[in-house]
Amino acid sequence: MTRQHRGIRTRHLIVQTAAEVFCERGYHGTSTTEILTRSQLTRGALYFHFDSKQQLAEAVASVPAELFAPPEGPVVLQCLVDFSLRHADRLATDVVLRASMRLSAEHGTGCAQGTAPHEAKLRAVVLRLLQQAGDAGELVPGADPLEITDVLMGFFTNVQPYWAKTTAGLTHRLATLWRYLLPSIATADLLPHLDWRPRSAPQSSRPGHGQETPAAMSGSVS
Repeated sequence: MTRQHRGIRTRHLIVQTAAEVFCERGYHGTSTTEILTRSQLTRGALYFHFDSKQQLAEAVASVPAELFAPPEGPVVLQCLVDFSLRHADRLATDVVLRASMRLSAEHGTGCAQGTAPHEAKLRAVVLRLLQQAGDAGELVPGADPLEITDVLMGFFTNVQPYWAKTTAGLTHRLATLWRYLLPSIATADLLPHLDWRPRSAPQSSRPGHGQETPAAMSGSVS
């Protein structure tokens, strides 16, 4: 293994371990000593890649832009549902993404100045899609994109205290929220065509299996 490859692996290990600790203890409760103990690396190895805990937190909090790119399709509400479920699934399986969300929830702690934290980026996507859905006539009269955004963001931020312990069922809980939320915001002609079920769920375990259920759409109306 070349020195460059070893350096990449070491940096990845530091970020992954730091994310685990940030998830459990938050920014202020995390120490570089704990990160080094868990990663079994030397302080010299840590400071070769990161000058401080702040710089390490910025690396953890930095989320690739493509994770905030919603799918495209003719039905904006379906695109929003699919995007949110995909994001929830990633939060359930990616400790770095969960740590990014926690650092963001701590009022942007660990985020570089001038960089929108995870929570702000997620909120911007959700609000934009809901506004587009309203412009497309997909929302019932009186449905407020800002209020709906608050409800959805409340889901993501309120589960934060449990991320360090378990993320089992996170996507299913969001799907359940959509199940009860969509009838309140989607127009009557669109509602039967919307699919709020996680795509990864086995067919037999999906709600209403064997009964009349919405057709899977992936952003389109059949």
